[in-house]
Amino acid sequence: MKKLLAVLLAVMMVLSLSSVSFAAGNSKNGNLQFGTDGKFDIMIVADPQDGYPIENDFKNAFNQALDKAQPDLVIFLGDIVMSAETDEDYWKGYADLLNPLVDRDIPFTLVFGNHDDQDAHKGSTKDEKLAKYMEFDNCLAYDADPALHGSGTHNLEILSSDGTKTAYNLWMMDSGDYIEGGYDCVRADQLEWYKGVSEELEAKNGGKVPSLMFQHIVPAEVAKQVMFTVKGDLGALGSTNFSDGTAATYLPNVWGFEEGWMFEQACPSPDCEGQWDAISERGDVQAVFFGHDHINTYVANVNGIDAVNVPGSTYNSYYDMLAQGFMMISLDEKDLSTYERTMLYTSELALEEGSKLPEGNHNKAYYQFANFFRPVMNFIVKALRVVLFPFSFFAK
Repeated sequence: MKKLLAVLLAVMMVLSLSSVSFAAGNSKNGNLQFGTDGKFDIMIVADPQDGYPIENDFKNAFNQALDKAQPDLVIFLGDIVMSAETDEDYWKGYADLLNPLVDRDIPFTLVFGNHDDQDAHKGSTKDEKLAKYMEFDNCLAYDADPALHGSGTHNLEILSSDGTKTAYNLWMMDSGDYIEGGYDCVRADQLEWYKGVSEELEAKNGGKVPSLMFQHIVPAEVAKQVMFTVKGDLGALGSTNFSDGTAATYLPNVWGFEEGWMFEQACPSPDCEGQWDAISERGDVQAVFFGHDHINTYVANVNGIDAVNVPGSTYNSYYDMLAQGFMMISLDEKDLSTYERTMLYTSELALEEGSKLPEGNHNKAYYQFANFFRPVMNFIVKALRVVLFPFSFFAK
């Protein structure tokens, strides 16, 4: 009898362990972990900005990207599920968007964007929306401290492959929605929380834990570098009039970023409560990723930290086929002093064998043109830096 009970107990333990796995290296209790190969892959989905029913083109692209990349984690970068005609349809939008992740048992987390509050079911708060996301078993998002500005600011630790320590960390920051004079930003109380948790991780692990930060709205410090900025208030002539007495024009500064392009002006908050100073002082954040501006793809180095504008994935709002897609981040436990960043462009996915995308809003020729012109656009931006070099001192 004891042997039978022991066998039954062992079977139950095996079944319970097998039922708690997400993708390779992740566990159902919320812990993320590098795989046995030392790798961890993240997919960023910026600005789906859709509602029930979610656009078929988006769902086809999302499903194809997930099958191709097989990420260990998906991060939604804000402006996620929008309004619907009825309350019931609004909440259905969550399932319609997230079913591809549920079906594949891939964990996800998120930050909120301005449209998640502005246009998405005004009858519910962001806290209530966060609670709805958290009903999904594979949601890892949470509110680290309800007293903080906004909702859903939190961090996720990634354990080493042997599970003995925190090898890497991910920061999710709610950058708010709107304030007088423009968009909101990451606030001082959130930055104090970040510094406190960062110091705790350093003490626990015997050194600073390398990390990435994710938010929706571009930080003011980044916008000032990638846009020509002047002293004074430009009023309606300025794209953003900052609270420190400077103003960004509508002209991009091609010397302010190293990769990509700007098809629209950066749209930050007029306020700044020292986000870049805080992360520079701590020295553990390698890059900050943000969405919000759907057709920008620039990567800037701001005081030694990458600032990455992730282009939108939406088919429901404005988009550009040169930029549209999903960003991948690859981490390698052997060298966590850096990270790898690639794009899964929708136009490239559309030309893969078996893709359903050419059956939707755009034909194959449309996607082919986008793939042809993308490197041309990169060349044009690089050429502008050379041709206009005599004027580069204005950007200093």
